[in-house]
Amino acid sequence: MRKSRWMVFVLFGLVVVTPTTSKAQTDSTKAQATDFVRDVLKGLLGPNWNVFAQGGLTTSQRYLLQQAVNPLQGQRALRSGTGWQVGAGAGVDVLLRMGFRASYTFNSSQLNYRTDNGTGSDALNIDDVGRLKSNTVSLEVMRYMLPSRAAITPYATLGIQGTWWSLSENSPLVASNGATPFSISPLFAFGMQFKAADHWSARLEANMMGGHNPFTGNKSFVSLAGPAIDEPTDVQHTDFRLAGVYHFGRSKTANPPTPVAHK
Repeated sequence: MRKSRWMVFVLFGLVVVTPTTSKAQTDSTKAQATDFVRDVLKGLLGPNWNVFAQGGLTTSQRYLLQQAVNPLQGQRALRSGTGWQVGAGAGVDVLLRMGFRASYTFNSSQLNYRTDNGTGSDALNIDDVGRLKSNTVSLEVMRYMLPSRAAITPYATLGIQGTWWSLSENSPLVASNGATPFSISPLFAFGMQFKAADHWSARLEANMMGGHNPFTGNKSFVSLAGPAIDEPTDVQHTDFRLAGVYHFGRSKTANPPTPVAHK
């Protein structure tokens, strides 16, 4: 958790700090808001909107650490394998280096038990005991290091998300008990945006988020593999995403000053 806090502070700095100079391509938005209604709200109502579709891989931390039914066998952990995710959303650039985006993401990962005795043993391993799925809606503020329609620009985001969990039971060792856990949590991301054409861009990003452990609490899923030793309240997830973005407004390039003829 300490590492995550430091990463939040670093990304917050990227979001807040704006470069003082840039020769990159500019668009129709302003670098700084001088009047909220005129600049920010005008940006929301202007042609600076975009839509995007994304897909990628998802990873997570351990959900539970449990004692085996036979204590002599040791301990086993409930983990999810590397899963997949798809999503879509829309965004708007209200300033030259600042925007907002809202998105929906569906994640799916296979649940596995892994021996956790510190000996390298796999005696307690069980694959595919269930499939953990989530539906997430999020709202983020984006901060670009260069103008949002530059040829290449790094960016960072901070936001909030709501997640609904569901469980497909592939064995009697995990059970949903009819529960659909829900959590609200922060998220942050960093990535690179590449301009492919006047209306098209691509994004490559890592999206990191916390969230309530769906296997902990009153309305939660249940693991029946043995007594629990550790039940973390929160579990961190990381998505590695590739997105295609369509921009509705045309980017504009600053015109060079017209040379003045001296007689």
